[in-house]
Amino acid sequence: MAIDLKMDFEVTSADINKEALAVLQKQGIHTIEADLSKAETVRALIHDFDLVIGAVPGFMGFNTLKTLIEAGKNVVDISFFPEDAFELDMLAKEKGVVAVTDCGVAPGMCNIILGYHNARMKVEKYVCLVGGLPVVREWPYEYKAVFSPIDVIEEYIRPARYVENGYTIVREALSDPELINFENVGTVEAFNTDGLRSLIKTVNVPNMIEKTMRYPGCIEYLRIAAGKRFFLL
Repeated sequence: MAIDLKMDFEVTSADINKEALAVLQKQGIHTIEADLSKAETVRALIHDFDLVIGAVPGFMGFNTLKTLIEAGKNVVDISFFPEDAFELDMLAKEKGVVAVTDCGVAPGMCNIILGYHNARMKVEKYVCLVGGLPVVREWPYEYKAVFSPIDVIEEYIRPARYVENGYTIVREALSDPELINFENVGTVEAFNTDGLRSLIKTVNVPNMIEKTMRYPGCIEYLRIAAGKRFFLL
């Protein structure tokens, strides 16, 4: 995101990870090493900027977003936090702030695509199939880590919400698996994940669901890993 924005804007990126910052420095992006878990640090860093992009891990996302709104900063956020972003709606309105949350790929781009079509036609059913599949399957992960690994794990354990006949349904993670075949890719398995997010409240589509796709065997692998008990000396 920083590299893309650098094409047209002045960009500064803050992170606690020196290696991550070094990559951006090679692209001519100004960087600041900082612990973003501290609200006072975040407030000091963002003081002189016009727009803030939130890309912290999900467990930090809600509190970081709240800090940004309290500071009166417009923000676009991609963090996969478990809290309800609408809890900050009144605060954003009081501060005159625009806060766009869940603005990644899924949730994010998929939500925008649905919103676009929902404004132009009557949508009865929406199915989002999303996955970060590497071309080459490599053990043990068989996965392309395209965002925060800790939030990938959240996808596998967080209860999944979907909408069926106008009602919100909550199912356990990894539920309702199915096999789907794609030309030039082959067969993948898909399971329920909690990616609808704000769509549950903002669009009136009676049937909506998100499923995450992985190579076959992923669900069994995850369940076995989750069931293991370890004793460390």
